[in-house]
Amino acid sequence: MTALTHAATTLALLPSLLVTATAATTHAATADAGGASSTAATAACARSALGYEAHALPPIASSVVLVTVINKTSAACTIDRIPTVTFAGLDGSARPVPPTQSGPQPLAAKGKLYAALRTDDRSGSARYVPSLAVSANPGHPGTTFTARQLGAPAPGIAVNDPITTLWKKTVDEAVGALPKNAA
Repeated sequence: MTALTHAATTLALLPSLLVTATAATTHAATADAGGASSTAATAACARSALGYEAHALPPIASSVVLVTVINKTSAACTIDRIPTVTFAGLDGSARPVPPTQSGPQPLAAKGKLYAALRTDDRSGSARYVPSLAVSANPGHPGTTFTARQLGAPAPGIAVNDPITTLWKKTVDEAVGALPKNAA
């Protein structure tokens, strides 16, 4: 009789337990959505909000370029975590190291982020281009830098199996993220 009473009590409480569980699940989902929406509340950086700098890094000026993205506005925004680097006259772009998917990267108001780019793996089969373009959003056309602006020697920017780091907070982090054989 005790087991029967216990089962009846459990069955009687089941609707209350379901309502409580549903409310808790809804609260958790709302909290998760709130967290996601607060992240999503930071809008993507407008093309006009961004500025870029790029220069070769001596003594490896012919193959490693430091790229800087600058938020020129007083509002935080997001960029893609992978810099889009393309080369004049060539198809494709530099591949990210480590390999990863695109995703949002916060960029503080008036903030800067850095990426290191290795244009040539020095295997001897490089092609030379007059310029490269950098963008922090694959939907933006990017800012073009000529070989001369970068400090690349003649005949231009050597390109073979180009790689780029993800955006980093410091120059040292960006350069340090290149594979050791890249320098």
